[in-house]
Amino acid sequence: MKQWIQAFSIGLLTSTAVLGITYLNTESPEAEVIKESMSEQDMMDQLEQSGYRVLSNEEWAAVNAESPSPQKSDPPSPQGTTYSIDITEGTTTPEIAGKLVDAGIIEDADAFTSFMEERDYSRYIQIGQATVTSSMTLQEIAETVTSK
Repeated sequence: MKQWIQAFSIGLLTSTAVLGITYLNTESPEAEVIKESMSEQDMMDQLEQSGYRVLSNEEWAAVNAESPSPQKSDPPSPQGTTYSIDITEGTTTPEIAGKLVDAGIIEDADAFTSFMEERDYSRYIQIGQATVTSSMTLQEIAETVTSK
């Protein structure tokens, strides 16, 4: 039995040595790198053919100077939009922020969530119904939906 195990071990050792030598002596095919030089004009032409517009920094500055900066939509009326939000047990601050954004009360859910967490309002969310308007500040909305 001992001779069988020794013969088997020698066979494994020999096959491993043959595979290792073969692996080390064969060269792997190298990736073929094609370097293509393009002039700036060629690059711009190719981009324009793909549907892009190419402007220099000076042209871009001129375009930005000519066009007025985008203005926000009409400011809300002094009274603003009124929304009654239902807060159930387990409602989180991001869920409330999402509802307020959907209703048009606030513009940025992340800003409201950050405001609530930084000022520790998120721990005091009050279960029930709260009425808020778009003319309210984040502070006023936070005080309305919490018991702090």
